[in-house]
Amino acid sequence: MAKSRAKTRPEIGAPGLALISALLLSLTAAAAAQAQTVRIQPTLDTRLTWTDNVDTEEDGQQDWIAEISPGLSISRESGRFSGGLNMRLRNIAHVEQTEDNTTYLALQGRGTIEAIEDAFFVDLGASISRDNRSAFSGRFAGDELDTDKNNETRLFSVGPRFGFRFGESGQGNIGYQQRWLTGGSNTLGDRETGTWRVGVSDPVALRLFGWGLDYTRTDTQYDEGANRDVMEEVGRGTLFINIDPQFRLRAIGGYESNDYSSISGESGAIWGAGFDWYPTERTAISATGEDRIFGTGYDVSLQHRMARSVWSFSATRDISSQLQELEEAYFLTEEYQSILNAFKGLDPDGLLSDEVLRELARQYYFAGDPGSIRTKRHYVSRGINAGVSLVGVRNTVTLSLSQTDRSDLSALEGTEEGSGDFEGRNRVKTRSASLSLSHRLSGLASLTARVLRSNSEGDGVGDDETTRTLYSLGVTRSLSPDTSGSLTYRHIKSDGDDSYTENAVTAVLGMRF
Repeated sequence: MAKSRAKTRPEIGAPGLALISALLLSLTAAAAAQAQTVRIQPTLDTRLTWTDNVDTEEDGQQDWIAEISPGLSISRESGRFSGGLNMRLRNIAHVEQTEDNTTYLALQGRGTIEAIEDAFFVDLGASISRDNRSAFSGRFAGDELDTDKNNETRLFSVGPRFGFRFGESGQGNIGYQQRWLTGGSNTLGDRETGTWRVGVSDPVALRLFGWGLDYTRTDTQYDEGANRDVMEEVGRGTLFINIDPQFRLRAIGGYESNDYSSISGESGAIWGAGFDWYPTERTAISATGEDRIFGTGYDVSLQHRMARSVWSFSATRDISSQLQELEEAYFLTEEYQSILNAFKGLDPDGLLSDEVLRELARQYYFAGDPGSIRTKRHYVSRGINAGVSLVGVRNTVTLSLSQTDRSDLSALEGTEEGSGDFEGRNRVKTRSASLSLSHRLSGLASLTARVLRSNSEGDGVGDDETTRTLYSLGVTRSLSPDTSGSLTYRHIKSDGDDSYTENAVTAVLGMRF
């Protein structure tokens, strides 16, 4: 049962950007003095866009938008510090709607410090962006023209962890992660979470049998006057049955509790089973099913790499939140690294540059975005994602399909501040499909085309439906070893309560020093 809390709480204070940036920069600068694997690259991007609907309204206004964005990129993939930091100072000026002129820092970074070799680590993450996350109104998530300060989201994460080994194959870890989310005035609000994780396991302790124990507790504190603080605890024990080196079974038992849906909280046992199968070095299949307090939870994943293609499928059902989804979208996770490694495996002869491989991995990673949502609430999220990328000598084709069904866990039915997309709704379902083509015209130029379509439905008092469609066509050309330019046309159509149509042409000149 959740303990009672005082009605007045101190305002949440997120760590300053200067502190996080200085820490990341100082670590990478120190690493640069020790090894040559560090890459520090100043950048300058300029952009000029004409749009016939800068307001994203039915009768929108035309406008010219100019942008000059100096930036800095730092990366290191080995040594005591590994990770990357990209930041840009975006300066945007409008010809017509000058009141929308703005300057802000856009930042994305993730890294790990190995403070004590093979023992003590500190994980760091930082993101600042202006991005519409609503499923029913505004621009697509990730639209470069979305520079509204009300959509500015800041996410910081610091997580020390200690790992140890015991016996011949046993290992354990103790970790804590603190995350701060500042959502401005876009109903995300401010919150911070603290998560303790403890785990010990020896999957092959008795060769045929192994075991594992893990415990997680997450406390979420909201800003003053909005929402109540909530807590979740999950503990599991796992019995491993190692049929052979490529296949093992898992039997799961545990206990969980949370107070997401009521102040008194709810709790119950966890029972489940799963398996892990690695039929070849290019294929990994994993599946887990559990009986949880919210019903059936599951996590199924498949990754397969062929000579010139990458295939993936995943299906999940679990408790989630806006903060968790933002962390997965804005920080380059281990899943992204595995996708990047798969694309590197498609190019054993090194015909593609590292920058091209990273861009292909980013397109594939973000193509599986099941659609965003804007809310402070916790919810049960059921998602299905499937994707394939075919890489040829001159062409790369990526197809992705996704569906996410989110059900609000709160019993207040959208009356609470911060309900966001759940206001008047208790369920939001989003389906999306994306098809992209990249064609190499020559050694210096490439053609890109993309079609993206999404449909979001809300159930409840405020039933709603929004369909968005995007078409884009562009040409990118290398002008010198450190300079590239691009010209892109796009058409966007949104149907729903927030209907609009937009045509836009964008010219970009990017320089790397």
